[in-house]
Amino acid sequence: MIIERRPALYLSALALSAGLAGCGTPESMTEPIVSAFNEASVEIQLGQGDMGFVSEEVRAQAVEKADAKAAEICARGPNRRAEFASQRRVSLSQYVYVTKRLYLCLK
Repeated sequence: MIIERRPALYLSALALSAGLAGCGTPESMTEPIVSAFNEASVEIQLGQGDMGFVSEEVRAQAVEKADAKAAEICARGPNRRAEFASQRRVSLSQYVYVTKRLYLCLK
């Protein structure tokens, strides 16, 4: 009976590891998410995890994507230009943080 159960255990472990392999990739961590917009400002959230664990190049690309997303969102309102104002790290749990960047929408 033990021998019959082991293949199932190995298959489930393989499926679990394959499923987790795609989680938390730098690409998903750097995708900008609009977390707040009120026509005077827009807040962009970077990623699903701590940006401290990615390289400088990936971090710079994430900031460029956030800048572009803020410009796109601000262009929809009466104030057309997005200007970076501040950045903060917000704790989601004991070990997981996200970066939020605030942009002012100016004329």
